Amino acid sequence: MDFRPLNDTERRKLLSALRANSQDHQAILMDRKTTQFVGTTDEVADDEVITAIKSVPCHYAGV
Repeated sequence: MDFRPLNDTERRKLLSALRANSQDHQAILMDRKTTQFVGTTDEVADDEVITAIKSVPCHYAGV
């Protein structure tokens, strides 16, 4: 994995998405292949929700 600091553009986009998530209840979208943040949305397809849940290790999901 690439653990480099975010550049200015990436940082601004991520902060904007985090604000939208907390203030407007928007979902934060990530690219599955690169794990880069790609934006926010009001609607998320069911398969995206299921994939996100499956990607969480069971010891983080409260199981």
